[in-house]
Amino acid sequence: MRKLLTITLYLLFSALTKTNAQKPEEDAIKKVIQQETSSYFHKDYDKWADAWAKDSADFVFRAGPSGQSTLIGWNAISAAYKTDIGNMTSAMDDADMATYMNKTNFNIYINGNMAVATFKEGNKMPATESRTLVKQNGTWKILNMTLVDGSYAFVDAINSMKSFIGKWEYDGNSFTVEPGDSSQTKSISFELRQTPNGLEQLSNVSYVYNNQTYNPPAESEYFIPDYGQNEIQYMDIQKTSSGQTYTNTGKVTADQPNSFTVTSMYADKPAAIQYQYTVTLKDGKWHQVTKAYGRDGKLTRTYTFELHRM
Repeated sequence: MRKLLTITLYLLFSALTKTNAQKPEEDAIKKVIQQETSSYFHKDYDKWADAWAKDSADFVFRAGPSGQSTLIGWNAISAAYKTDIGNMTSAMDDADMATYMNKTNFNIYINGNMAVATFKEGNKMPATESRTLVKQNGTWKILNMTLVDGSYAFVDAINSMKSFIGKWEYDGNSFTVEPGDSSQTKSISFELRQTPNGLEQLSNVSYVYNNQTYNPPAESEYFIPDYGQNEIQYMDIQKTSSGQTYTNTGKVTADQPNSFTVTSMYADKPAAIQYQYTVTLKDGKWHQVTKAYGRDGKLTRTYTFELHRM
């Protein structure tokens, strides 16, 4: 019994000693990973390079919505990143850098002078990344890096929009206008579908005004990912009752899951918002708030309504 107790205490002590001894190493690994990120966005090439092992076995694998790329060896990595850092118009401030510095869910494996770290990076929909590190002269250095390329906001917007793919129709009683008018909405039907070039939404609306029913021509909206610029371009094509076609353009953004915002600008005044609408998946319904603006930038009207899946 005494021997069993001694063995148990020894194993427990060994585990605690190993855990306590590993924490400073884990902290040092996290620090060099953050150093590599911070110095890159601060346009500090020398400090960025100091985080690396500078070996022919160095390796970078980057994957994103536009494809994937690899860099093998320190010379190739150094040349590519030195060019990237040099091409930045300015260093990123701490607020813009925050999403990249937000690294969580670390899992670190250490075996002698080698270590592997996996973690989540980003705020809203964090991506999984990994680093392989080697200890050189008592200091941890990055040997291999795997990361998701491109803008998190861009990827989030695409994923958020895809959650709305399908057919939707007006629930019959949720439409409000501020300030109010004498029109009455009869029906709304949307169909959002994926196309080879992105997403397309077809909309049909029917309403009553001065005791007369109006059924405007169907509206077509196109959401086209631009993988070069990491943004979603927006195009809205409508027809007047006389058959004349006109087009509005803008962009799509997303700042939370299952939601996206479309912003359209005046064609003759590109800096002025013509309308902006935000769609949110709320209790399984398509919840939309649309705001219309004058050329002077003042809010003129707000429309709110909900649709359910067909």
